[in-house]
Amino acid sequence: MTDINSIRILLVDDDATFRKALSNALLRRGHQVDTAASPSDALEIAERGSYDVALLDLKMPGMDGIELMHEIRGRHVDLPVVILTGHGTIPSAIEAIQTGAYHYLQKPCEVDEVEITLRNAVRQQNLIRENTRLREVIKITTPYEDIVGQSGPILEVIELIERTKDSWSPVLIQGESGTGKELVARALHVGSKRKDQPFVTLNCAGLKPELLENELFGHVEGAFTGASRSKNGLFEVADGGTLFIDEIADMDLKVQASLLRVVENGVFRPLGSTQEKTVRVRIIAAANRDLHAAVETGDFRQDLLYRLDVVHVQVPPLRLRPDDIPLLVSHYLEGSREAREKGIFLAPEAMNLLRAYRWPGNVRELFHVLERAILLSGGEEVAARDLDAVLRPRFRPAGLEPPREPLTLEDSEKLHITRMLEREGGNVSRVSEILGIDRRTLQRKMKRYGIR
Repeated sequence: MTDINSIRILLVDDDATFRKALSNALLRRGHQVDTAASPSDALEIAERGSYDVALLDLKMPGMDGIELMHEIRGRHVDLPVVILTGHGTIPSAIEAIQTGAYHYLQKPCEVDEVEITLRNAVRQQNLIRENTRLREVIKITTPYEDIVGQSGPILEVIELIERTKDSWSPVLIQGESGTGKELVARALHVGSKRKDQPFVTLNCAGLKPELLENELFGHVEGAFTGASRSKNGLFEVADGGTLFIDEIADMDLKVQASLLRVVENGVFRPLGSTQEKTVRVRIIAAANRDLHAAVETGDFRQDLLYRLDVVHVQVPPLRLRPDDIPLLVSHYLEGSREAREKGIFLAPEAMNLLRAYRWPGNVRELFHVLERAILLSGGEEVAARDLDAVLRPRFRPAGLEPPREPLTLEDSEKLHITRMLEREGGNVSRVSEILGIDRRTLQRKMKRYGIR
């Protein structure tokens, strides 16, 4: 990642006085500057050197800045370009942005303005490269594209999937709402030898016992009023494959007894039938409640729990794997058509805000927040202020009791910086690197928030 305090700059301008003055000013601020008086000189220099950003005058003899930008980009594809323009050429500068320039600056321009623009261009390019790296990490760390992460807790889940995917033994997946229990179930199926067989899902929440039995086991013609023809149940539909039963804690005790028989020997009887049917199905059940506690209260059969809990998968909540949040964000942006079309990326401060939040709704909530923030953002960058409007009403910092008033953006940033400093033993340089900001910026924030 490029250090924004020491940027390698290619400055191209045919005005010798302006070129020398700006170059010297940027050199005094710690940046590395190579200069060229013409487009042809610039192309020769660009061929030999490596740069973080190019600063090109729009109007030059022989070749204008837009043409030069395309020539340089042919050799350095991802090099950000800032265009320098005079008062009368602003429409052309806007055209340059539309064809790929990062921004334009109108002459005469202050050194502070130039430096801020160059830093922002490099910062954006850093983020784009980091997003690319994260996408590659996602591909490397897991063969299951929707189970994203490289933290210890999620890698344990992936390892368990790998060890048990080909077994026919029942699986019980437990975890909070929004953690991705169905994704784990699908991974167990698609990674197995049953991948070409049916994967059938049933959510028990809100279903009456009669309807639930009918869904699972089917019925024959005349089994009940309105049963004008026979219907196969989901066990029969899933034969040879996988049946995923979600929210199994909501299943009625009578239906649990019927399910137990199928789990034990693969035999069931459709409603209204005297004929038994036999199937071979891998049963995967999921719950967001403690089933052992449900056994204690008489709401769940102990024998069924023991039969289901042969392979136990505990999906970790997002608050226990904050290091996976950048990967999850990258995964979401890659899969979002709107994000791809806009070229959306997150500013470092926005990512820090996401890492500081408690996420009671887990990954599902994270994706919902990202969807709303993208709608609120005015351009390619999702800034912390875009997230603030979404998170402010619900903000709960991890490890703390809910505050009486929602935390402000400044409060959450202070909290996150404090935590990072504690974790890194007060190492300011290390924390600034983690947060994606330079050391001086971090020190200013520490001073403003009274952090020692």
